[in-house]
Amino acid sequence: MCVKNILNKYSDLRGYLFIRGFLITTDDISGVDYPFFGMWNHMELKGYHFWTHEKTRFHYTEKNGVTAFLLGHTYNPFTMEFEEIPILEYLLNSYDTDMYYDHVNEMTGVFVYGTIDNNGIHYIVDPAGMQSACSGIINGKFYLSSHSQLIADICQLIMDPFVKRLIEYKWYSRVMGPYLPVDMTPFEELKRVVPNNQYNHYRDVVRHKRFYPLYDLEEVKNEKEYLNVIHQAADILQNNMILISRKWKNPWISLTGGIDSNTTFAAANGNYEKFQAFSYCSAKKETIDCDAAKKIAEHFNVPWVLYTIPEDKKELDRYEERAAIIKHNNGYVGLEKENELRKRIYLEQNCPADVEIKSWVSETIRAYWYKHYGRMEMPRISGKLYRNLYKIFTIDRKLAHQIDTLFEDYIRDFQYADIPSQYPPADMHYNEVTWGSWGGMNISEMKYCFDITIIYNNRKFLDLMFKVPIERRISDQHHLDMKRYLNQDLFDMGIRIVNMHETSFRAFALNCIFTANMILP
Repeated sequence: MCVKNILNKYSDLRGYLFIRGFLITTDDISGVDYPFFGMWNHMELKGYHFWTHEKTRFHYTEKNGVTAFLLGHTYNPFTMEFEEIPILEYLLNSYDTDMYYDHVNEMTGVFVYGTIDNNGIHYIVDPAGMQSACSGIINGKFYLSSHSQLIADICQLIMDPFVKRLIEYKWYSRVMGPYLPVDMTPFEELKRVVPNNQYNHYRDVVRHKRFYPLYDLEEVKNEKEYLNVIHQAADILQNNMILISRKWKNPWISLTGGIDSNTTFAAANGNYEKFQAFSYCSAKKETIDCDAAKKIAEHFNVPWVLYTIPEDKKELDRYEERAAIIKHNNGYVGLEKENELRKRIYLEQNCPADVEIKSWVSETIRAYWYKHYGRMEMPRISGKLYRNLYKIFTIDRKLAHQIDTLFEDYIRDFQYADIPSQYPPADMHYNEVTWGSWGGMNISEMKYCFDITIIYNNRKFLDLMFKVPIERRISDQHHLDMKRYLNQDLFDMGIRIVNMHETSFRAFALNCIFTANMILP
């Protein structure tokens, strides 16, 4: 279905196109109607045009000739500030000092943060790239957007032939679902903004440089040090929940029986009256999580709602049209399952939350790839390792070698050799490639319903967790200990639903495939 035709027919659906999105460009496109339809806000700051969807949070301020801006939202669990302007002022106070990045690393949220000074525009995304963003130079003009397809619509870009071939590969949707490798977008002219790198546009060139993680960590040596780290990390999570309760009027916790969601719920301890919880069931496998969520919420007298997603898409208003818009927003590389599309559309129409508190990013410090493959160690960093973590290419060796080359270049260009050994390459892949590409795209899609925030998305929190020995991270002992510290009563309930895919036999089988692919030429 042609999205432009849909929106010409149904004007009330126009607000869903690139919802909660943004565009920054040096191009004057004020005469362009599509895809804005006169519904986006426009402002020019020092030669850069800022276009923001009517539901996009956009803040900026200026000091000593430097303009700081933030698209999305942030809050600081160290200063306990939850409003963007004071946080931007706090960052500008340390601009061009040794403390600047230390203050940047205090920020939790889902955002693009940047500054404009005499050397152009500088910009970063949040720690795991939960705010998707891409940038590039097209016809001599700079573009930075939440949605690559938005830029493609304006500049009439066509999908990169290599991307088209990749998404047609039969295993593309497997291993964490469909997403593109390295910093690729569907369009050759645009590159994804990789987390933990600062980008700079100046004189028609876009460059990037890593700013995190660059300093050694000292692993905990004994139980006392371990518990101190656990308590510091848990305090960050609890502070984040306090700030969320102040920032939004109607925050809802996405609650399941999983360890990540459990810990998030535990972090709200002492403030449960300020939150509501909800769960959704769009497939039979989710029923067990919903049952656990109900038990937890009822035990702590937290209002809880179960949304049962209709199995028949015909029960949803203009399903096909809405699904076409969601697919267009993702640049046609998401290949969404129907139950996920039904879930998005139904929740947007029925759930009144201001913001959903998700428990993503936690998997980074839970050593996800180690668990997934049942390994205690990983091979040294290489293009082959990163390709192997990305997808399975057992048969198509030509495509495998092409992905190897892409990742070799990516590892070099994004200075992975400068990352200290305490941040394992597999975990950095998960944080900056899997989360940054797959996660960011999915969060953008989820924002079709409401805003999304994530309490684990904080660099100083990640630093603390990387001090924990790998075996405790693989076993999730650190998560259990944080939950115990935050809410002993919840811990004593002993509720933990393990992903049905996380079985020892499945991990063994996947490790056999993984090992074979590391050996194959």
